[in-house]
Amino acid sequence: MNPLRVGGAAAALARIRIVLVDTLEPGNIGSAARAMKTMGLSELALVRPARFPHESARRMAVSAADVLERACVHAELHTALADCHHVYAVSARQRKLAVPIGFPRQIAPEVLAAAANGNVALVFGGEEAGLNNADLELCATLVQIPSDPRCRSLNLAAAVQLIAYELRLASLGDDWQAPSLKQAAPVEQFEGLISAIDAALADASFYANKNRELANARLRRIFQRAQLNADEIKMLRGAIARLVGKSKAGLGTSAQR
Repeated sequence: MNPLRVGGAAAALARIRIVLVDTLEPGNIGSAARAMKTMGLSELALVRPARFPHESARRMAVSAADVLERACVHAELHTALADCHHVYAVSARQRKLAVPIGFPRQIAPEVLAAAANGNVALVFGGEEAGLNNADLELCATLVQIPSDPRCRSLNLAAAVQLIAYELRLASLGDDWQAPSLKQAAPVEQFEGLISAIDAALADASFYANKNRELANARLRRIFQRAQLNADEIKMLRGAIARLVGKSKAGLGTSAQR
């Protein structure tokens, strides 16, 4: 086995962030940390956990206490994803608008390829309600575990373990390498573009006879499919600023007349 290839895979695994949203039971956080560490994952982010830090989390983590100690806690999902270039939601829920969907084994090589060049996030919802619509909108790809339709609910830590195992398995394959994959701009920059477009459209009264939330979701999906890089977003932001400036200047001239 080529040690350089193994080292490259390890580096990719280190850039994969497991994000747990609205976790109710602290023991599930600890168990998820243990599931991560056994498969070579180490970066954990928590969004709105009900109780953390907590003794139950530490106890269930066993030998993965260091993963818990390094875990970052966020009030909102978008801050946990700010520096991530690719975001995957692990959920059984369907989104209103069509998005790429894959099983863990299908998606794992793609996740590793994305992580070869930048931070990647896999987002898991809470035990009772899963991810809400707003959180799902931030994720460009949906990963669905093919559970039996008669019992779709899977323990949170078990879901993390399954995904982590598939990533580990893909990284150890004899044919694994870091394939070429376009590096999308980080979420923080992408969200800035969406906000700029939304503001410009609102100023232009585009939403007068439209559902603003639905229109925004559709625009977001268009740009998610494009996987815009940082330079492309900078160009679009510049173009939007120019158009808005021209529009306001024209309104000012009209008012003077």
